[in-house]
Amino acid sequence: MKMSLERLNSQYNAFITLHEMRGRDGPLTGLTFGVKDVIETSGVRTTAGSRILLDNVPKRNALIVDRILSMGGTILGKTNTHEFAVGATNTSSVAGPARNPRDRDRISGGSSGGSAVAVALNMVDVGVGTDTGGSVRIPASLCGVIGFKPSYGLFPMSGVIPFSWSLDTLGFLTRDHETLWRVLVALTPAEGKKAYVRSPRTRPRVGVFLFDDSTKDLLEKAMEYFPQARPVNLPNMIRYGRWARRVIATSEGASYHLTWLRSKEEMYFPDVRDILKSGLSISAVDYVNALRLRKLILEEYMSVFKDVDVILSPTTRIPAPKISEVQGREKEFREDLVANTELFNLVGAPSISIPFFERDGLPLGLMISGEPYKDGVVLEVARQILPN
Repeated sequence: MKMSLERLNSQYNAFITLHEMRGRDGPLTGLTFGVKDVIETSGVRTTAGSRILLDNVPKRNALIVDRILSMGGTILGKTNTHEFAVGATNTSSVAGPARNPRDRDRISGGSSGGSAVAVALNMVDVGVGTDTGGSVRIPASLCGVIGFKPSYGLFPMSGVIPFSWSLDTLGFLTRDHETLWRVLVALTPAEGKKAYVRSPRTRPRVGVFLFDDSTKDLLEKAMEYFPQARPVNLPNMIRYGRWARRVIATSEGASYHLTWLRSKEEMYFPDVRDILKSGLSISAVDYVNALRLRKLILEEYMSVFKDVDVILSPTTRIPAPKISEVQGREKEFREDLVANTELFNLVGAPSISIPFFERDGLPLGLMISGEPYKDGVVLEVARQILPN
């Protein structure tokens, strides 16, 4: 087992560190996990994919790690991540790019790319990642697996190296719905389990979010599953959402990294450094206005659920490009990767990417998003679409 993991890892860079942490008996016994390398593990280095933390060995586990082990899960190592989870391609990492399981010359997507690759290649049953603007759902889309971002705040973030405190969420990647459900039921704190109540309706009311003309094809395909699917318009989200989410994320990221940006700027990968430094130039007025717009957009978003139970949209606009095309040009590809996913972080919504499309033989995900703290409704619609 160890030899096959090492051999696969040498080809796909799914893990930064292979290290087994065996859990006690419990509801997750028999399941293996790969944990993103921004999540702290006691006695096992946590690099965040960065030269800055290359020798960082935490003294404590993140709460999610303790929870996995106490529930019987076995952690096999720390999965590859775009440096400090600040990127959508997973090409900027001390371990090198995480490589797509369909084509090793292509990106995995990120920033939780290693977790998606490890799941897709059957190296682990479950990938644990973080999602600030799509970092679980983007690699799920590009690698052909399931990637779920729970409602904001459902899982405690203690022991997770932050990007943006207001947006960061733990997320999970699996190959099948049954495993995802088993993991969520076991790991969610007791006070959050009410979020998994499923819809009382036999037939969910489905909306399709019309980002642009390309979404029309999605509407037609969605109607094969849900004949009553209807277009959903969110003009404020479209107009202001991306700006607001990025102002919040980059300014909070710059705040966390301020000391290192002043003392170790040259140690960052260029694309990550540029994103974090851009946060230093954001004014307090812009940050406050972004928070105000967030409230406006959330009110608009919540109003949609008078008429629908979930919203469908494409996860990413493009399939995985080649690593050689992306390296050094990460900013150019970021928009097509995060433009759809990041909007649902802004409103704290549960959002899942499931394998649905293929383009030129490469996977693309369908994203299902819902009302905050009604995660069970989103998961149930995903179950209805996914093959048994």
